[in-house]
This record gives sequence, structure tokens and C-alpha cells, in this order.
Amino acid sequence: MIRQNLSHLRGFSLIEVLIGGAIAMIGLFASLNLAMSATRGNSERRDVQAAGHLAEHVLATIQAAAVLWIDADPPAHIDYLNKLPKGGKVGDTTNWQNGLSGPNASDKRVGRLGADQKFDGGVLQEVPNDRGQRFCVHYRLTWVAAEVVRADVRVSWARSAAVADKYKTCPVAMINDIGDVGSVSLPALVMRNVYLQ
Repeated sequence: MIRQNLSHLRGFSLIEVLIGGAIAMIGLFASLNLAMSATRGNSERRDVQAAGHLAEHVLATIQAAAVLWIDADPPAHIDYLNKLPKGGKVGDTTNWQNGLSGPNASDKRVGRLGADQKFDGGVLQEVPNDRGQRFCVHYRLTWVAAEVVRADVRVSWARSAAVADKYKTCPVAMINDIGDVGSVSLPALVMRNVYLQ
């Protein structure tokens, strides 16, 4: 009698257990892949934001340095602007130039604040520029009018899957490695200080 009452109960076969385990593993791997994709996306967004801030900072530095620009051609001691083509003909432009780099000449990458320290005394105490040196700064200057220059700043970095040391020297052509390099570009107008002439 007892044997008859228990006969309707049966266990899982080995095949059923293996199929259930395989389905569980597929779900686990899918969840893990989703979490890793989200982490990569957050990292990429953080890099874009930091690069955008760095590009704005370099543009603000160029604009602040323009206060010292009172002659027709900028003086040689003004960083960035000293690369302008002399004569100021509308449309004259520079090639893409490497921005100021850190103290290590073989590694031209900079941190979140770049390498210019003339206008950064207080901020450098809060955010040291010798940390997170992974960004390359390039800029180009174009005469727009007799006293106005367009400055284009491009900040590039090696993405997480790329070999970062390949870009230590910040080659201008790194922008062509679309799969390995992220980039943010910003323009601004810079005006000569005509009020101090």
C-alpha cells in the first residue's frame, strides 16, 4: 500500500537536470555580459566628459593668454598662440599641433587639467595634473579676421580595449584609429587685446 502511494512521485532525470543547468548558465552569462557592457559604457561616458572638460579648459587658457596679445602678431612667449601664421591673412591656418605636455618628454599625455599651469594655481591643489595622464591634446588655429582667431581643440584618448602605450607620444594621426581612440573637439573664437594698444 505504501508503495502504491509513492509511485506517483518521481525525480528528475539526468537529462532534465543538465538542460536546466544549461539554461541557468546561459542566463548567468547573459547577465554578466550585460553588466560588463554597462560598465564599459559608463567608463566611455566618463572619458568623454573628462575630455570635454579638458578641451574647455585648454580653450579658456588660450582665451586668457590672448589678454597678453596686443601686437599684430602674438609674442613668442604666449603658449598656443605663438604657433599662429605671421601676417594674419584671413583663412591662414596651422596644422594640428600637439598641446602642452607634461614633464615627461617621452610621454606627451596629460591629465584632466592638461599641462598649462599659468592660470591653474588653486585648481592644481585640488586636482593634481600628474594623475590620470591618458589624454592627448591637439589644437589648430585659423585666422578669421585681422584680430580674431578660431581655435579648435581636440582631446583624444586610447579606449579601454586599445593598447594605450601606442599613443604615448600623442601622434596627430591617432584620430584615424577610430576603433581604438575616442575624441572630443571644441571650437572657440579668440580675440587680440585691442584695448591695451
